[in-house]
Amino acid sequence: MTAAPVGSVLIVGSGLIGASIGLALRARGVDVWLEDTDADAVRVAVERGAGLPGPPGRDPDLVFVAVPPATAAAVIHDVLRRYLTATVSDVASTKTRLQREIEARTPFVDRFVPGHPLAGREVSGPAAARADLFADRVWALTPGAGTDPERAAQVAAVVESLGAVVVTTTPEQHDRAVALTSHTPQVVSSLVAAGLEALGSAEVRLSGQGLRDMTRLAGSDPDLWTEILTSNAEPVSEALDGLIERLSRVRDGLRREAGGAGEVRAALAAGVAGAARVPGKHGSQPVPYAVVPVVIADRPGELGRLFAAAARTGVNLEDVRIDHAQGRPTGLVELEVRPESATVLAAELRADGFEVRD
Repeated sequence: MTAAPVGSVLIVGSGLIGASIGLALRARGVDVWLEDTDADAVRVAVERGAGLPGPPGRDPDLVFVAVPPATAAAVIHDVLRRYLTATVSDVASTKTRLQREIEARTPFVDRFVPGHPLAGREVSGPAAARADLFADRVWALTPGAGTDPERAAQVAAVVESLGAVVVTTTPEQHDRAVALTSHTPQVVSSLVAAGLEALGSAEVRLSGQGLRDMTRLAGSDPDLWTEILTSNAEPVSEALDGLIERLSRVRDGLRREAGGAGEVRAALAAGVAGAARVPGKHGSQPVPYAVVPVVIADRPGELGRLFAAAARTGVNLEDVRIDHAQGRPTGLVELEVRPESATVLAAELRADGFEVRD
């Protein structure tokens, strides 16, 4: 199906997601207007180059509603009534309850194409916006029975132009999936971090990269995440029931005087099997990489020097992790590469004067 061209877009909501959409669209020559009840958010987004302050003087081709879940339905209903020719989409992270509410409130559901970009950062606001935020990220679309297929194709084309990968599904399937793949990790990260309150500062130092990885999401906005979790309450509750059951088996196995090791190992082995299902680079099948660990000084230019040296080898870096040493001004950079490239990369970096650990 040929999608109608989009030359003008209104974005209602100038936070991280809304401003990032604006930056990406402006980079592609689209006229963008921004609205937000927070005038400072609009100002910052405009200063970043995400668009012009709205409202526009005419109906835009497309409206993205990028507001918190609690207000999304009211705003969607409003823009569908204000702009009678525009296609309207949203970025809310839960879909079932929202779509039911829209379908019950408005006769314009044919122009509504629900969506959810699975992209974000642990920091919020327009100052954190990035034009490449959606590159190679999944963007779910959950059109309802009354959605005009041409409108859905229009939104899909715009989303793909931002570099995202469109996945079309139902709102119910979407909410069940994100309850486990997105919402439960947020809860677990937050609760693990909450446990650190009971430790003294010296005890907290007994940690490695695993703790930083595990608690990265815990810095997210608690007000926003309360809205997200409560808007998807039943699927999240079911996902947490499953997690609690698995945790209970491990706990009971650890407390058993004998015979519990088998249950503990079975749970860990199931985790290995589950991790193998996580999509790899660019959504492909996961591939085991070799790690080349390099020690560098924590000072300006060192990472750039390392990456330049790696580029001269012709080896592609598949992923990069950095672990900062405690008490010393150094960091350990783990360069993940194809196994057959690890020896070549390590040798070339050593020849360039880098400390490569075995």
